[in-house]
Amino acid sequence: MLKMLVAAGLGAGLGFGFLQNFICTAVGGCLGVLVFYGLSERLTERARLRWLRKRNLAIAKGEGKVAPIFTKLNRRIIRIKRTSGYWGIAALTPLVLTIPLGGILAARFFHHERRAIPALLLSVVVQALGVTAVLTGFMGQFTG
Repeated sequence: MLKMLVAAGLGAGLGFGFLQNFICTAVGGCLGVLVFYGLSERLTERARLRWLRKRNLAIAKGEGKVAPIFTKLNRRIIRIKRTSGYWGIAALTPLVLTIPLGGILAARFFHHERRAIPALLLSVVVQALGVTAVLTGFMGQFTG
């Protein structure tokens, strides 16, 4: 959420026009989705191995505290996945889940769905349009 807001706000603060600011924000967000969607398999495997290593270390030390598998966040993500599918993940990606997490989740759960990437990209463009419109108008009040 913060990155898209900061990017659009920074562009508006630097005096970019609406169209230039929108294009920069949308292209940056779309590139982020594509990069993290493509890297998701490596990133999730790396995170899984790190989690297993920490878990095994805790068990070896005799600590009774082991990281839970089903956290509140995991349950919410699964609920979103089951109720609204890839459209739900796409709708929440730019501003709520962040682009890296949204791209990774979409690749993890919907790699077989050919419409998942276009949905993510559409969501990024629409939300970039809204954020840019609001921030450009807001910043125009102070600069104009």
